Amino acid sequence: MFKICKHCERDPRLCFFSKGVAAGLWHTVCVSVDGDVYAFGGNQFGQLGTGADQAETLPRLLDAPSLENIHANALSCGARHTAMITEDSKVFCWGWNKYGQLGLGDVIDRNIPSEVNIEGCKPRKVACGWWHTLLLSELPT
Repeated sequence: MFKICKHCERDPRLCFFSKGVAAGLWHTVCVSVDGDVYAFGGNQFGQLGTGADQAETLPRLLDAPSLENIHANALSCGARHTAMITEDSKVFCWGWNKYGQLGLGDVIDRNIPSEVNIEGCKPRKVACGWWHTLLLSELPT
């Protein structure tokens, strides 16, 4: 299901009002100006976050329950995983997790966005490498 973009009144998959885009080895994710996340491309390890493992040839809105009332602020892609910082300073990761790059304390792949516990830190930037994820954060004042 797609919402109509309030800025251009078109299908948001065709809208150029984007606040960010990131590309991995086989997948791409975008953040709309409204904070919605769209993903497309390969999905062998759940890196699109759609809850399935099939590829998407058009941008697909991520509508996972974990993202209800959540607005993305920043995204980054690794080879086969994705990380996101939300406007309310939460961190979510999904996709391939062979080396623990999702930061969830295990090595289980995730096909939906999963919140990462970063208690005591305020995330500022996220960067994914091939098989790792870096989070720049600050201590609360």
